This record gives sequence, C-alpha cells and structure tokens, in this order.
Amino acid sequence: MGVGREDVEILKPRIDKREYRRIVIRNSLQVLLISDLDTDKCAASMNVSVGSFCDPDGLEGLAHFLGRTNAFTASEMTNYFFDVNTDCFEEALDRFAQFFIKPLMSANATMREIKAVDSENQKNLLSDAWRMNQRNKSLTNMIDSLKW
Repeated sequence: MGVGREDVEILKPRIDKREYRRIVIRNSLQVLLISDLDTDKCAASMNVSVGSFCDPDGLEGLAHFLGRTNAFTASEMTNYFFDVNTDCFEEALDRFAQFFIKPLMSANATMREIKAVDSENQKNLLSDAWRMNQRNKSLTNMIDSLKW
C-alpha cells in the first residue's frame, strides 16, 4: 500500500503530549495517526461523508443501516470506531478494514439490522427533536433541488 506523507501543521494544546501525523494512502484516504505512550489501548475510527440527510426517499435509515454497532450516524456523516488492547491492534485493524473492503452481508444479519433500525425509527417517531431533524432534512433536500 502506497503511503504519502503530507507535512501539515496539526494544532494542539501545549499540554497535549500525544504525537500526531497525517498521511494520505494510495486510494486518497486521509489518515490521522495519534500516538499516546500513556495508554494501554489502541483505537481506530473511520469517518465517511454519508449521513442520514443522504437517505433516499423510501429508504430512511439506510445510512444508519451499516452504522449501528461501534458507529454513529449524524446528518452528514457516519463514523465507525473500535478500541482494543495494544497487543490485538494489528489483527483488529485488519478485521475493521475488511468491513469496508468486503462486508459480510448474511441474510440473517441483514434482517437483524433492518429490525434494529426500524425499532429505533419507531421509537424516534415520538421524539420532537427527531421530528425537527426530519423537517430539517426535508428543507435541505428542497433547497438542494432548487440549485441550478
């Protein structure tokens, strides 16, 4: 895997003792590496620019469909994450990457996820905050459709 390093100044508080480095891999994915010698855990996170505002009509919850466990879906992005003990990181990172390279979409797991997303949606229908979010999504879609 080709890796390029871009010299970018990463601003951080003076009391932050962690080391930061930004790299860009061959597929143009930007990676932020953080090293903290005072921790016994390793973690990774992947942020994609697809959130609930991107759900097509009739498929509400699609962005959330693949972002339920160890993930969260916001209006304009979904973030996937995990943490493990340091001695397991390399294997865990490979397993995490495989989720994006070749996700396992068994019929059983797919049905469980559909039910979980639907259950959460049913709960949210009673939430004023959720309804306001849906209104904002509708307004955003309307504004986007008016753009030339």
